[in-house]
Amino acid sequence: MMDQTSFGKMPDGELVKQFCLTNSHNVSVEILNLGGIIRRWLIPKDKDKHNHTDIVLGFDTVDDYLSDDSYLGALIGRYSNRISKGKFNLKGIDYQTDINLGDNCLHGGNNGFNSKVWKSTVLSSGDNPSIMLQLSSPNDDQGFPGTLSVKVIYTLTEQNSLKIEYFATTDQITLYNPTNHSYFNLSGHNSGSVKAHEVQILASYYTPTDKNAIPTGEIAKVDDTPFDLRSMTAISQPLSSDHQQIEYGNGLDHNLCLDSYIPHSKVATYVGKAVAIDTAINLKIYTSMPGMQVFTANHFVNKKGKNNTDYQAQQGVCFETQFYPDTPNQPYFPSATLEKNENFYAITVYEVLF
Repeated sequence: MMDQTSFGKMPDGELVKQFCLTNSHNVSVEILNLGGIIRRWLIPKDKDKHNHTDIVLGFDTVDDYLSDDSYLGALIGRYSNRISKGKFNLKGIDYQTDINLGDNCLHGGNNGFNSKVWKSTVLSSGDNPSIMLQLSSPNDDQGFPGTLSVKVIYTLTEQNSLKIEYFATTDQITLYNPTNHSYFNLSGHNSGSVKAHEVQILASYYTPTDKNAIPTGEIAKVDDTPFDLRSMTAISQPLSSDHQQIEYGNGLDHNLCLDSYIPHSKVATYVGKAVAIDTAINLKIYTSMPGMQVFTANHFVNKKGKNNTDYQAQQGVCFETQFYPDTPNQPYFPSATLEKNENFYAITVYEVLF
């Protein structure tokens, strides 16, 4: 089932639409055409399916989303994560992107895909409801070369999975590194810390960073570090570590190199899961992407969220499937370069068990 409502208006008066995708198990996902934001993700609490747990953090107004810098639930582009000094070189040409976090470019720049109203098309309103969002990013948008045509399809399946498919083409060589920036709290968005959640990420390596979260270029083994999450581990465990990398991020904010990655694969393979012990909600993650940024909302302090909830540090955890940070400046990382007329495709699936 698919319902469409008005969520509000942009400063220029453009309408922001909200699409509610619901399957036969009464699982619902609410998606905005503003930034492709996943605003609510409702999981039934009981057999009568009338009470729900909302497992993602979010806001109640357009203004809140536009004024916030945490990308809650949004599609990210052109480039997820960081580019050192906002600089990169493609085929001998130097480019300078927006600088919007210290000396670096984060999540595409000052006016990334998260702040844009996307063209929306309902693909299916019956079983497996689906919506397509489209955006054209012009040449030199935030400093990136080429006109990039992007399409994202969200599908809620009868298996309680949200499938996110990313498509893109460009008329000039460029970079493209998409992700979705949902903050999950499987105990409920208003339930407090996720430290008691248990996670598993099938990654034998990670990319260490400097104190500004820029990769050093090393691809390091996770053995004997807080980033060894290959077996089920309480989030509190790495957060309590005195490892220098945890101190740099004030918590988890690191890219893990996924063991299952196969270049150019169009298949989402299992890479990890998260479990809330109190609600018994499980989130399984599948992707075709090479990395996952695990981020525990370390900077939140009384961030006013949905239903007047004050979000605090570690109240959500992101599982951002993507290329590694700063790939254009790191020759040994999987490439995020998109060639002229090349067809980009990636897929990530979040399956909820309850």
